[in-house]
Amino acid sequence: MRAATVAAALFGTSCLALPVAAETLHIVLASPLVEEGSGPDGCTPALSGLGGPPIWQVRIERYLLDGKALIEASRVAERNRFPLCIADLPVARNAAVELPFVAHEAGSARVAGMVLRFVDPQDFYVVEADALAGRVRFLSIINGERREIAGRDTKLVVGKAETLGVKAIDNRFEITLDGKPLFEATDAGLTAAGRLGIWSRADSDTSFGDLFVTVLD
Repeated sequence: MRAATVAAALFGTSCLALPVAAETLHIVLASPLVEEGSGPDGCTPALSGLGGPPIWQVRIERYLLDGKALIEASRVAERNRFPLCIADLPVARNAAVELPFVAHEAGSARVAGMVLRFVDPQDFYVVEADALAGRVRFLSIINGERREIAGRDTKLVVGKAETLGVKAIDNRFEITLDGKPLFEATDAGLTAAGRLGIWSRADSDTSFGDLFVTVLD
């Protein structure tokens, strides 16, 4: 029996309904049921910046849940190339999002990113973990122009699962790593609801887990 129903039974029908906790959505990007080398399940490839279209594929990854991950397989070493894979749903302005990932020791970049308020490949926010630079950044991409809003230097471990997190409420953003607060930021550049997804950079060899989303709108 739900909490509100129990309360009404105990205290009468005039009792106010108790608030229902927001549901956390598990957005599967790489299904454990498909073969390695298959395309993504829960997102659509897109590209920000330069270079040809990205190629997202399922790969075995023993460090992540279900033993599968999504990787960007073309791995083109173009500095201003940012492969994306964007989930169709949910569309939200305010949300808490977590993304497990594993950065591997290969390529000229070692980046994992989480996209929010995605309108199109020219307009969105991203939380980026850069293992080479040892920094987590909060970026805006508006009209294709990339800008770091805030960031913090922090140790990122290559070859081990870590989890990026962000809580977006209106123009306030709280960034976490492995559940621990890193920094906060404010920005009003993108105020409309948008989609969520993942972001890579250049030829990063990064394994992306699934997205876990709690819509707060």
